[in-house]
Amino acid sequence: MKRRILTLLILLTPLLAMAGEPKGAPRSQVRLGWGDMLFETLAFHPGTGLDGNVRSNFGYTGHIFSEYSYRLSKLISVGGELDFEGIFWQENGKPLNNYNLIAMPTIRFTFFEREWVSFYSGFGFGAVMAFDSAGNREFALAGNLNFFSVQVGKGPWSGTFSLGALNAIKNANRVYMVGSRLFSISLNYAW
Repeated sequence: MKRRILTLLILLTPLLAMAGEPKGAPRSQVRLGWGDMLFETLAFHPGTGLDGNVRSNFGYTGHIFSEYSYRLSKLISVGGELDFEGIFWQENGKPLNNYNLIAMPTIRFTFFEREWVSFYSGFGFGAVMAFDSAGNREFALAGNLNFFSVQVGKGPWSGTFSLGALNAIKNANRVYMVGSRLFSISLNYAW
């Protein structure tokens, strides 16, 4: 794994040199957004579990996230993202709450940019802390693939629509999410 990351960094170095500085464009951006919870709604739903417990009255927050990014060049931005989600239900009449908090560094590749619109892709890799109302807490690896994003706006404010896949897995028996946050929207401020 370390070799792959090192190889990726070595391959990206020439791109950084060729990309040049973003003339006149803001270098910093903050995003605040919301994304879907398709995986969670499929995995956590009303019914009787394998353990015989009856689960009902489900509620979901969606993925609430924030991201800071800094433009190194016209092509590459780096930053960090925090993502939070909550799942709420009753099990045999008793309320239960489950939460996931994800923190990860991110990298973005802007491949098209005009005055009002830009397109980019990217990825992030970090960790999830899963915890619940029963006092359980676990940590696992998390990664986000941002296949395609379109950002629209002029001046410091813009909005973004993204297609991606957020994943968090500890092992074959502890899967927190696969292909979650398939789509997301955000409001952005740049300076």
